[in-house]
Amino acid sequence: MIQRILVILTVIISTAVFTASAQSAADRAGISNTLGFGPRLGYYSAQDADQGSFYYGIQARFRPGAIVGIEAAIEYRPGQEFGFGDSTVETSFVPVTLSLLLFAPVSEYFAPYGVAGLGAYFTKYSPSDVLEDLGFESDSDFNLGYHIGFGAEVPFSGNIALSIDYRYIFLNPDENEESFEGANFNGNTISASLMFYF
Repeated sequence: MIQRILVILTVIISTAVFTASAQSAADRAGISNTLGFGPRLGYYSAQDADQGSFYYGIQARFRPGAIVGIEAAIEYRPGQEFGFGDSTVETSFVPVTLSLLLFAPVSEYFAPYGVAGLGAYFTKYSPSDVLEDLGFESDSDFNLGYHIGFGAEVPFSGNIALSIDYRYIFLNPDENEESFEGANFNGNTISASLMFYF
């Protein structure tokens, strides 16, 4: 299933880039340049986690036109705990994601967008002392996931914009059920980033 999503997303991104390259920078909502970088802060809550956690990272966006954008990001998500009886396992994620953004340039100062993409998630598991006493050790694995969501970019000038979005993450639950005693890593993220376009 992930392979099919990868192929479909690759075709969509390739088509979108060629189509959007014909759009002029003047048509872009408030942004006069095409490539941007910036820090990202957010909050992630998995369905089975005892509580959510804040995370941070960096992202890059390529906007060849008013409608289409491509985003790459890397983040660090520390310290979500999953409870199992009297013991817990703490997880930390390092996701590397690639997303397609479809903007609706409503005005020069407001551009809502939809987002969909894929991610590679390096996950580290740290068991509590109770589990370590039973012989469980720290472990790590690698999972593929995908996400969908929506947000808005608010330009302050032709080079600086604030973006805020919501994404729902599907983190390959079938494999996780086998490797992590049924824990569900699917969840919600809310993030904000300050973009500097060049």
